[in-house]
Amino acid sequence: MYVIGIAGGIGAGKSVVSRVLRSKGHEVYDCDSEARRMMEASDLLKDDIAARLGDSCISADGSLDRREIARCIFGDDSCREWLNSRVHRMVREDVARKAASKSCGILFVESAILKSSGLCYLCDRIWVVDASEEVRIARACARDGSDRDSVIARIEAQRDEESGFDDTPVDIIRNDGHCPVLPEIEKLLTSLKQ
Repeated sequence: MYVIGIAGGIGAGKSVVSRVLRSKGHEVYDCDSEARRMMEASDLLKDDIAARLGDSCISADGSLDRREIARCIFGDDSCREWLNSRVHRMVREDVARKAASKSCGILFVESAILKSSGLCYLCDRIWVVDASEEVRIARACARDGSDRDSVIARIEAQRDEESGFDDTPVDIIRNDGHCPVLPEIEKLLTSLKQ
């Protein structure tokens, strides 16, 4: 089993690369959606969240109140780090289990925070999806309805996540709208088969 991380900041195009890979029959682990799924499924984590952040973080139906959680951890570094540490560990363990359960093939792992989550240490190679900052800002504003300043703040917050993966080999996929992405992905997939 070969694990390849798909990294890149907001608006770079990680999801586009992931959709292409899925259309070609590859398995792509989406860390954001899997983290949400595991958080909702974990009664232990919900109990811990209620104990640490307050009962208001759990809705009447037993689901997580994500807005309330965000309100509680925004501006409180220790609470945010506590929650991130718990969730990142769950995701790392899930990715490691998934990779260990397969005897061959490629598992792609999509995450904007491969470094801070510790997922980069599970990767044999990392594909960084990149685009100019202006392209990324325009995409994120159009996609999320966010304002320019909040997108720039998110780009700045994730800047350290786009490089410095120690000894793990890195490939760059340019997704700037000028060159087609598909040939770049095909070239990288072909190089893995050699």
